[in-house]
Amino acid sequence: MEIPLDWDAGTLAARIRSVRIDRGFSQTDLATALNVNRSTVGHWEREHGFTPSIVHLHRLSQVMNVSLSWLAEGRHAGTGAGVGGARASLECRLLSSSRNLPLTVVANVVTLMESAETLL
Repeated sequence: MEIPLDWDAGTLAARIRSVRIDRGFSQTDLATALNVNRSTVGHWEREHGFTPSIVHLHRLSQVMNVSLSWLAEGRHAGTGAGVGGARASLECRLLSSSRNLPLTVVANVVTLMESAETLL
């Protein structure tokens, strides 16, 4: 998952567009790989468009073979992405898993996390 140092790390939209073009994907190709509409990819690549969900960011990082921390935050592997990347990965798993749970279970998990936060 080597990222060239000259890639624009300024905005999420710029990173999505840069990596898509670098990997030789059209917006349609990427949309097909992610199971979204082509216009959705176009919105992600616009500076004032909407932001992809963490699930889409995670899948995008896999399809494009880049780290989630670089894609989401513009961080290269050597800039402290280890902990942030691990956290982002866990948060992605938590979000993805929660979509299959009943709302009452999700509410209990949130309450548990809030309780743990007060103890730390």
